[in-house]
Amino acid sequence: MALSDEEKLKKFATEVTNEARQISGQIEAQTSSELEEKTKSGKEQILAWARDYIEQETQKIKKEASLEISRANINSKHDYFKYIDSVCQEVFDAVKQKLGEFAKSEDYGRYLFLCCKNVIENLGTNIGIFYMPKDERLVTEKIKGELSNLFELKETEFIKDSTIRLGGLRFFDHEKNILINEVFEDKAERAHEMFYALASPKFISVK
Repeated sequence: MALSDEEKLKKFATEVTNEARQISGQIEAQTSSELEEKTKSGKEQILAWARDYIEQETQKIKKEASLEISRANINSKHDYFKYIDSVCQEVFDAVKQKLGEFAKSEDYGRYLFLCCKNVIENLGTNIGIFYMPKDERLVTEKIKGELSNLFELKETEFIKDSTIRLGGLRFFDHEKNILINEVFEDKAERAHEMFYALASPKFISVK
């Protein structure tokens, strides 16, 4: 007996949700090795691994979702945009959770130091370094102390920023008026927007 549109819709929702759980599990499995690699290099952004992986998985989701939508003969775009929202939310909840765990790890301090070192080497010391309130002792004592062994920090400002809640840093070059944003939640949000932009066009075109 053929499935009704409602049954097909429910089946599609279940399969897309399962795909989201699979993505989250794969992200979790890759986290340890990927984070170690990124913290050692200090030159690649903390979400580079997530962005590349999400681009790959987006193509898979779009292909499978497009087939399911065709079979289900869904007439309302609103319905399958809800499914993309659900997938997107599950993936980035997992990403944010992993970033939060990383911010509590021993590697986090090393990562912040390397970020500061790379920015100073490229822009100089006349910068403002904005950090999460929870990181005050880590930044103003340990990291600042390590940096002072390498650079003259008389012009460098260390500024507590309550808008940073998950981790990471912002840098502002006073002379060049340049802002470098390495804040975790901002990176996650940019990756979230990229994921949605990649997934949306094919859905918009479905009749």
